[in-house]
Amino acid sequence: YMLDVTITSCVLATTQTYVDAMKKENGFNAKAQTTAFNMTKDAVMKLLTEEAQKYLSSAVGDLELYISQKIEAEVKFNKSYNV
Repeated sequence: YMLDVTITSCVLATTQTYVDAMKKENGFNAKAQTTAFNMTKDAVMKLLTEEAQKYLSSAVGDLELYISQKIEAEVKFNKSYNV
């Protein structure tokens, strides 16, 4: 649960600080999307201690894949509800 909340918070932060600015400049293209994704993933990983990463890896298996999929799902959810 805490990981999901962390991912949601990081997606919202990236949207607010990067994505919205790029959209205002009409610069939100495929490269900017990749940058936004990587910014979000990096932020999530920085917030997780090494101990937390080990624990979560044992719980979900491939932690990076899990985080990537949750980021994509959160972005889609936010787009669907105009968050």
